[in-house]
Amino acid sequence: MNTSELINISNKFKLEVLELAVLKGKGHLGGTYSCLDLLVALYYGDVLNINLNNFEGNERDRFILSKGHACLALYVILEDLGIITKDVLNSYGENGGLGAQLDISVPGVDWNTGSLGHALGVVSGIAMASKMNNKSFHAYTILGDAEMAEGSVWEAIAFAGDHCISNVIGIIDRNRLSVTEVLEDDGIFRNYAAILESLGWAALEINGHDYQEILEALNKAKNNKKPTMILANTVKGKGVSFMENSLKWHHSIPSSKELEIARIELSEKIKNG
Repeated sequence: MNTSELINISNKFKLEVLELAVLKGKGHLGGTYSCLDLLVALYYGDVLNINLNNFEGNERDRFILSKGHACLALYVILEDLGIITKDVLNSYGENGGLGAQLDISVPGVDWNTGSLGHALGVVSGIAMASKMNNKSFHAYTILGDAEMAEGSVWEAIAFAGDHCISNVIGIIDRNRLSVTEVLEDDGIFRNYAAILESLGWAALEINGHDYQEILEALNKAKNNKKPTMILANTVKGKGVSFMENSLKWHHSIPSSKELEIARIELSEKIKNG
């Protein structure tokens, strides 16, 4: 797909996520919108070899959305790919239905989420097993930038770098907002790339909403001889003006007036897509 098609898919998914979150009265729209372009690139940009025909197989790539509270983005993608049904998607937020975190009972989901900081270690182990078993698949994860404060993430970084696990690819959704605070470019964030490179990783910094940059980085990462971390600079709430760069939209649900504004903005983008 070309860039225009990917942008249009992303905007359609944003509108679908919005309607589902409002209907069910729950969802994490800000962080879902910040990583949706990354997910669209992975699933529709000829990167992940995950589809309806092979998602239960052992030869395909593995992907874990570590920031599982952005699950609505993955749910709409899995439904669009035919991996889950529309009825399953519409069960979101209901007893016995899809939850606000991911779990392996959902087709197309490779790991249980909810406790942050573990997915990078899991995909590093999966990628190492791929090499040991002479397989050729890659293992990917998208992490939140606030999640990078977890010590287990850095243990996984050290492990993967030390063992040169070249088929593990991490993507940091660098929207600079946690649940309650702005994440300033200080401390470990000041020299992210240098720290990662000192631990045996390749580091690529990109605009996480520019499909050309995203796809170029992912294709480069697939051919690197060391593990790769993509530092994707993103905007929390990307695509809806009043949600962008606002702490409020970590898990707020729009009012009726806000809903109409968001619908108009996203529908206009789809129309002009």
